[in-house]
Amino acid sequence: MKILVTGASGLLGRSLMLRLAALADAPDALIGAAYSRSAAPLHRLDLTDEAALRQAFAGWAPDLVVHAAAERRPDIVDGDPATAQRLNVDATALLAGLAAAGGARFIYISTDYVFDGTAPPYATDAAPAPLNAYGRMKLAGEQAVRAAYSAQGENAFALLRIPILYGRVESLAESPVTELAARLLEGRAFKAEDWAMRYPAHVDDVARAVALIAGRLTRDAAPAVGGIYHFAGSEQLTKYAMARVIAKELGIDADLVLSDPNPPSGAPRPKDCRLDPSRLGALGFAPRIRFADGVREALAPCCSRAAGAAGRE
Repeated sequence: MKILVTGASGLLGRSLMLRLAALADAPDALIGAAYSRSAAPLHRLDLTDEAALRQAFAGWAPDLVVHAAAERRPDIVDGDPATAQRLNVDATALLAGLAAAGGARFIYISTDYVFDGTAPPYATDAAPAPLNAYGRMKLAGEQAVRAAYSAQGENAFALLRIPILYGRVESLAESPVTELAARLLEGRAFKAEDWAMRYPAHVDDVARAVALIAGRLTRDAAPAVGGIYHFAGSEQLTKYAMARVIAKELGIDADLVLSDPNPPSGAPRPKDCRLDPSRLGALGFAPRIRFADGVREALAPCCSRAAGAAGRE
């Protein structure tokens, strides 16, 4: 089986490449596509370049596509919606169309932001009502995948909605969770938003869920294996609560973090988009990584480098 992963150099993409290697028939059967960080063995591909995408897809002819590439930052999407539309919606529609036409299975990584946060927990059949442009674009991406696979039916694709992500980062700015560590390392008091309920997910846990879904999609093991799945982190934390956990793990005074009870500025965010993960649970899946453990391991390389750099100044 040949597997194509888009966004393969990203926070989630790197974990997907490690986890999905076991499903590929051979090392060269796992194809990672990336754009801004595309060092070998990854393949550089601009998903918004239609001709390049068509040519690459024809050459690779994958049996499974895991589409993780997206502009995920709501404020960036609001600031340049045209550019985000090309990646989050147009490229998704083209990629899903190519995959469906080639008989490939498809997994689309979506978001809890397709909901407005007023009536959690959200079941997989709950009506979406996104509050911001990012949520609307990811919902449009879901709809594009459904349209592309209308002839094959739901067992040929899956939509996995996920919450805020964290994991082993290449820089602290790579995740909104580890950005909190960067603020703490400045050594000055700061306010952290203490309004929205978040359910942080470690990318290694999400990659396990994707691999489980992928195995069922490609084996046709049982009826109703495709369609919508929800991933929910097991701990409810605001960014303020996350920052205090991170402070403890870094050995920094948690009182540097001040509670801000107001909704965040910028693109509107939902207050509580807790997802109901029971469909994944029915497959025997549950998250394994506690937030404190995961964030400690995730921060170790970056914080060690930061400490070393500070010592040389």
